Amino acid sequence: MVTMLGKIIKVFLIVMLGFLALTTIAGGIALITDSMGMPVELLEGSPFSSYTIPGLSLAVIVGGSASFAAVLLFRKNKFSYLFSAAAGIVIMFFEFVEVQAVGTIDGLGQFLQIFYFSLGMLIVVLSMGNWFLSLRSEQGELMRQSMQG
Repeated sequence: MVTMLGKIIKVFLIVMLGFLALTTIAGGIALITDSMGMPVELLEGSPFSSYTIPGLSLAVIVGGSASFAAVLLFRKNKFSYLFSAAAGIVIMFFEFVEVQAVGTIDGLGQFLQIFYFSLGMLIVVLSMGNWFLSLRSEQGELMRQSMQG
């Protein structure tokens, strides 16, 4: 038996992961195709000479992990919360590496770095919280069954 709170959190997680997947895949494609017009000078001092590798990483690794986790949650897979938390960690790691490699970008860039890192943290916290709620619910169900039989 899943609690109402657990169901609400699960829907919220699916929405957040869907948002993360769509925006990071779009952002990755925009970086690869240079449709955002990001100056290559921002990459000076970083290991990258173009936005191809960061764009591919953003679209495939971050967007792919978020998409995969959202699908698992939707399909009620028993590993969905694990992969959901992993997707949150992936975006947090991506933002950490971005700040280390490129630095903090003033204005909208800085806001987006903080926003996506925070989104990753929220996804991790809610995923782990819901996982613990589901374990507790399963344990309670097992206790009820053992007392009846």
